[in-house]
Amino acid sequence: MEIPLKQKLFYFFPVLFCFCLPFGTIVLSTTVFLWILVSFFNIKISHLRAGLKNKTLWLCYSFFAFTVFSALLSQNKTEAAFSLEVKLSFLLFPYLFFCFEWPPAILKRCVISFVSGCFFACLYLIARALVYVANGQPEYLFYTLFSDLIHASYFSMYLILAIIFVLLLYRNWFHTQKSVIYSSYFFVSIFIATIFLCSSKLGMISFFTCLPLALLYKWREHLNFKVITVFTVGLLVILILMIKVFPESFSRLNSLKILSSQNIDKTSGESTTVRILIWEQSMELIKHNWLMGTGVGDANDELYKRYERNGLLGASKHHLNAHNQFFQTFIGAGIVGFLILLTFTVGKLVYAIRRRKIILFLFTLLIIMNFMVESMLQTSAGVFFFVFFLCFFRLADESELADGAAMNPY
Repeated sequence: MEIPLKQKLFYFFPVLFCFCLPFGTIVLSTTVFLWILVSFFNIKISHLRAGLKNKTLWLCYSFFAFTVFSALLSQNKTEAAFSLEVKLSFLLFPYLFFCFEWPPAILKRCVISFVSGCFFACLYLIARALVYVANGQPEYLFYTLFSDLIHASYFSMYLILAIIFVLLLYRNWFHTQKSVIYSSYFFVSIFIATIFLCSSKLGMISFFTCLPLALLYKWREHLNFKVITVFTVGLLVILILMIKVFPESFSRLNSLKILSSQNIDKTSGESTTVRILIWEQSMELIKHNWLMGTGVGDANDELYKRYERNGLLGASKHHLNAHNQFFQTFIGAGIVGFLILLTFTVGKLVYAIRRRKIILFLFTLLIIMNFMVESMLQTSAGVFFFVFFLCFFRLADESELADGAAMNPY
């Protein structure tokens, strides 16, 4: 049966979105706009009614509605409007995912497109850095100068999810196509190298947390004392090699040695060391605004006032936010927004453990780790990634993708 053009276009835009995601948000908004536009020509009342009964959809809509309410109470209307604009994904993606038919093959194309997009983004970054190195500027092989598409922490997060997809899905999907399997190993090696070139502390910690868990799950049927010993030694060897090959990246972990707020320089603008002081001020704000919050538009302004009042000159100068999404949401939206965010994260993690959904578990763990040290939902790169895959995994849970079924995605 020939698929109508309007339906082909509807399935084309999410695949394009996944490919473009690692390249930053320049074209993503346009892609989502066109996807929304095409969706109006594909609406079926039965799917729309079914979608409006989806719990994840209403959870997303509740979070967005409460953000709107909080924005209306804010004094800083410019910041409030920006917060609403960034969080439009909570309104759009649930509609696109849950109110339309999604064949498993399309979900798989999205995965493959995302992995491919990550690979080509890595090639671009490495090639760009090598050009700078050839011109006598080796610093472009390191951290933010290297990762010029999106922030290094977010890009590392994308690559870790891509590695998880390859390790846990590709062998089942392409078991008859050995060339794809072999090329995927090359993809993973490029992803790993790029993670360490990004030199994000959180990226490296997330990598050494999620990768072992993914591999242990993958080899779970063959685990014994000998295998675990070899696996542990192998990880240690990889760690030592990485330290030798990327010494500058691991040197950034030295800033994690700060143990107490008593020995932190309050004038410092170094985001890692000053985070402890920022979190202390965030908790004080939460104590006084726990019910309704300060309003999403005023959250940062209230933080800046506390920075100045308590001598956090570095944080004040650089206008640092809470650097923790749980605190950021609690400050701005109060207890209701915080509880909804917990449902998105801790609730999903518990669900994944109970249902033994390893990819959902690793994705949610990755999100929680990033939420702990970044106000991830204050940026388009963070919101696009989080909400898209939140909805994506909800659909995947209902399809053959959930167990990595061996089906040709094309």
